[in-house]
Amino acid sequence: MDRSGSYAIRAKALATACEIRRPGVPWLSPSEFVRRSRKESWTIVDARTRPERHVSIIPRALNKEAFEAHRDEYAEGPILVYCTAGCRSGAYAKELRERGLNAFNLRGGVLAWALNGGPLVEPNGEPTVRVHVHGERWNVLPPGYEAVG
Repeated sequence: MDRSGSYAIRAKALATACEIRRPGVPWLSPSEFVRRSRKESWTIVDARTRPERHVSIIPRALNKEAFEAHRDEYAEGPILVYCTAGCRSGAYAKELRERGLNAFNLRGGVLAWALNGGPLVEPNGEPTVRVHVHGERWNVLPPGYEAVG
């Protein structure tokens, strides 16, 4: 098995552990989100901490605080929430759904996003390959990415 295949297996295991902890939350894979976002306008919310977001974000993502400050503006359309692997964002997506919002969790989080070749940017919009990963256990990035944290 090539290195990227082993990273994908480890990332899937992390994502599955998160899904088990958040039953009833709808999950979208990165490829499913990309497909659906071609047909409808989505709000993307990054549920990670400020230090994590300082390293990289999915383009157009709002931080959780900015989203909450203007939540009514985003109430009509679908919302994709993500974190590192899907655990924290799963909890937040569940909370949003309980408040009546159409929230989904990104299966595998930003790690799966990177594994699927999704673009990442710094907060200033510059492209990057750096991802905050919380240490070796969570470093399931494929070759070509730089793990931070």
